[in-house]
Amino acid sequence: MAGSFDVFRKYQRSLLVAVAILAMLAFFVLPPFLQMGGSTAAGDPLAARWSGGEIREGQLERSVAMRAVVNRFLVEAAVGAGRDPARLPLFPESEEAVVRTTLVNEEARRNGLVVSDTAINDFLAQWTNNLVRPEQLAEIIAGLRLGPTGVSQHDLFEALRAELTARNMLFMFQTGFSGDPPGWRWDYFKRLEQKATVEVVPVPVESVAAQVPAPSDAELRAFFERYKNDLPDPRRAAPGFRQERRAKYEYFTAKREIFEAEAAKEVTDEAVEAFYDKNKATMFRAAEAKTPPADAAPKAEAPAAEPAKPAEPPKDGEPAAAPQGGVERRRAVRLASFKQPAPDADAKPPAADKGDAAEEPATETALDFEPLEKVKDRIREQLAREKAAARIDAIFSAIAGDVGRYAEDLAIWKAGAGGASPPPPPDIDLIAKKQGLEAGRSELVTVDQAVSAGGVGQSFEFVVDPGSRFGVRQQNWIDAIFGQNTMPLRPVTSRDVAGNRYLSWKTEDRAERIPAFDEVRGDVEFSWRIVEGRGLARKKAEELAARARSEKQSFEMLLGGDTSLAPLKVGPFAWLSAGAGGQPALSQPEGIQMPGEAFMAAVFGLEPDQTTAAFNEPQTVCYAIRLESFAPPTPELREKFLESRSDPRRIAAVAQGEFSRSFGDWLEGLERRYGLTWVRQPRR
Repeated sequence: MAGSFDVFRKYQRSLLVAVAILAMLAFFVLPPFLQMGGSTAAGDPLAARWSGGEIREGQLERSVAMRAVVNRFLVEAAVGAGRDPARLPLFPESEEAVVRTTLVNEEARRNGLVVSDTAINDFLAQWTNNLVRPEQLAEIIAGLRLGPTGVSQHDLFEALRAELTARNMLFMFQTGFSGDPPGWRWDYFKRLEQKATVEVVPVPVESVAAQVPAPSDAELRAFFERYKNDLPDPRRAAPGFRQERRAKYEYFTAKREIFEAEAAKEVTDEAVEAFYDKNKATMFRAAEAKTPPADAAPKAEAPAAEPAKPAEPPKDGEPAAAPQGGVERRRAVRLASFKQPAPDADAKPPAADKGDAAEEPATETALDFEPLEKVKDRIREQLAREKAAARIDAIFSAIAGDVGRYAEDLAIWKAGAGGASPPPPPDIDLIAKKQGLEAGRSELVTVDQAVSAGGVGQSFEFVVDPGSRFGVRQQNWIDAIFGQNTMPLRPVTSRDVAGNRYLSWKTEDRAERIPAFDEVRGDVEFSWRIVEGRGLARKKAEELAARARSEKQSFEMLLGGDTSLAPLKVGPFAWLSAGAGGQPALSQPEGIQMPGEAFMAAVFGLEPDQTTAAFNEPQTVCYAIRLESFAPPTPELREKFLESRSDPRRIAAVAQGEFSRSFGDWLEGLERRYGLTWVRQPRR
């Protein structure tokens, strides 16, 4: 009889993998749920603070989880009313959004704004179009969970009250933007229709940064402390020293052209002909034509119908006569079929249906098919494509199995039961050589770096999603590698728009982190010099603009042979141009690095031959600007504006963008007024 140790040895591999997985679950999953039940300040670090308030990690986690519960309740209630869940305006489930809602609620409280129970019920009635009964809502609430516990109706209503209070406060802000004064409409119209041509001289801040006196160690450390919690943003003027999440990955590329060319060699003429015979009725039909049967005699023209005689009343005891004249005799319905091949000479014709003996011969539908010679190349390409896809699937499946076994062996080794040395990973170069693939590896890269590299970084896959409209949805490769809870050494398949296929897996994942000051001292000093050197760059650009204005010369004539500064002619360009979905977006004129609103306002605030100086959006380059011309000129543009007043849609789109920017500015101002400070970067 086998002992318990024999059982352990028999299932040693599976048990050790299970133990390793359970250990990871205990490390990553249990702490958030344990913290949901409440915690003390000593064991619950501060996440963010503001004037008159603060929020700790446990509170923040519970608030984010509760917002997810509210969203789930709203989705299930809307589905019960027949609404499309993909179109619902749900609340964003991020830490930053939750804290911002808290500040907006505080602002609403100071303004005397409250949301009553009646208002909540009215909102739910509107949300469900009065199609979901109270007992159905109670059933939905009974199925909601917050961690290991359920959610009471009181807790759900209080969470809804907070969300609706913030929403109503934001609606009050939006009300102040209802209606556009005529001056605003004219300004919006100019941004869309008027184009400028300018001459600029770029003065990069980096070119004058060396002139800034060297900072002290204390200055650099204070500078680092100020921005250490911020992620770098190439379009933002302020620096950021928090390091973004990075991942390292390996991948294989199966080139579509190579695999299909190899597969085409294996497609025989017999296979092409068999495919044609099997699918010609559905894939290779030509025009249809109605033809009478071969044995059908031509019909004689029907004589003109005589006027119908009135029916005589039936005699007693006799049935009524069938109506004559204008009512056609009913005929049996027969479905037309595809024209079939001629029967064998020895085959007997089928017996005639007595019920149809008096019927006229049925008309058959004759089908013409594209000849095989015309479509054989298309068939060969399709068969080659199918063979190539099947071969790639088989190769990727085998490689994924190897990676999975390596992941298990590595987990066993990390658990202390796999020997002294770690197991060797799959040799992707050798595999690629044997299987006709291309192998690739990345360094630790950010999401933006992975996407910018192209190839696998811009690939995607179609995955099953019962909740979507068509049962499938497109998942970007980035989400599969950099998304939340994505695991290392989990193979991911994807493809690109050119038809190339990819198999990839993450080998290392480094979370966002705040580096030590000494680790990034060089970056800190460089950023400090950029910030401090902006004044020198602006001064240089303003001096150039003043000289061109006083001497009434172009920058090209003014600078002559000065090769350190290069004048550029840029334009014509409008302030706004069509962006994604046709919505107005800031133009990106060639030659200007990341222009912002300040740059555009400076350009379009000039008159021809006037000059000024303005920074780009991240304030890394200051431009000396001279306006050459506007097209069309302002008087002509005014006439066009008056003619277009009957179609305000484009102007309304610009106004919406202005409102969005003003809304963002208001929220940022609210955070500054309350002194919101994050102890660490908010998670999304």
